[in-house]
Amino acid sequence: MSSFAQFNLDSRIMSAIERIGYKEPTPIQLQAIPVVMKGGDVMGAAQTGTGKTASFGLPLIARILPHANTSMSPARHPVRALILTPTRELADQVSANMTQYAADTPLRVGVVYGGVDIRPQYDMLRRGVEILTATPGRLLDHIEQRATNLSQVEVVVLDEADRMLDMGFFDDIMRIVSQLPSERQTIMFSATLPPKIRKLAKEIMHDPAEVNI
Repeated sequence: MSSFAQFNLDSRIMSAIERIGYKEPTPIQLQAIPVVMKGGDVMGAAQTGTGKTASFGLPLIARILPHANTSMSPARHPVRALILTPTRELADQVSANMTQYAADTPLRVGVVYGGVDIRPQYDMLRRGVEILTATPGRLLDHIEQRATNLSQVEVVVLDEADRMLDMGFFDDIMRIVSQLPSERQTIMFSATLPPKIRKLAKEIMHDPAEVNI
């Protein structure tokens, strides 16, 4: 029987896992977590409902946790992990999970998407947030308004990448990627891996490990 203890996650992450009630890792978590922890690029094929948010979310927090601090200064809380999603519903869901996973750490978690007042999001970004989940269009709005910048992002995740391309976000994704440091970890999850996804991976990823469920 496997358990989350085998991943050697920080005790603050383990306490959150226990509180949430996760018992055994799902197949995608078993495959993806160790690979993401190593810091290389990862391309995963997994459907919604397989536990993929934890498969990138838990190791992502572990990766940026050394930067965690309790300073009130926004400058000490730059965006270090960016998660792009196709819809506001998925963005909300992913961010809620990330909030649970990071609950026992000083890391700040935030979410931005369109269709709602931009001002509270702007204020939240100006205060500083390390883990940001976003839909591409609204994130670009905030970048243009200088509410945030992505120069210190260490990990970027494209969740449900096939849906993002189907919804016409290719150009937005490329504009966002152009704002990221070239030295970063890129993680992409998609329900399938058709040629258009592999083309995108070729443009923005470096020798990704593949994880298929």
